[in-house]
Amino acid sequence: MKRRNFLERAAVTLVSLAGVAAAFSYLRQFFPRLAGEKKRIVLGDYRKFPVDTYTFLEGHNIFVYRDHEGIKAVSAVCTHLGCILEKSTDGFECPCHGSCFSDVGKVLSGPAPRNLSWYEVYRAADGKIVVNPSRTVGPGEKFNIS
Repeated sequence: MKRRNFLERAAVTLVSLAGVAAAFSYLRQFFPRLAGEKKRIVLGDYRKFPVDTYTFLEGHNIFVYRDHEGIKAVSAVCTHLGCILEKSTDGFECPCHGSCFSDVGKVLSGPAPRNLSWYEVYRAADGKIVVNPSRTVGPGEKFNIS
């Protein structure tokens, strides 16, 4: 192979690889981050959660809400690009791209494509309250603590 042909093929290969990498980076923004394996989260005793308050569980990226009737859990991950939401007076807000969600996780504004996920909450055999992020439920469903 001549030197000129080798350099030409090498240049075409490098430009092609750079184009593929650029296209992948560009298309990545349209898909939310994948969360990986979702393990059950042991909350323990429900009384450690204040009544009528959303409590953020760092490391698990969920908000736990307790009222006088029961306890429920909602994802704290924005459905747009996976940013961690912040609790606001009217619901939840994405600090990165401005999506707003109601208290029941419904998209109010912004680029978020779908509502927040609510997770199954139940009492384990040992009596502890557990959140199962692998099973979603409706926003009105909660584990009755009575």
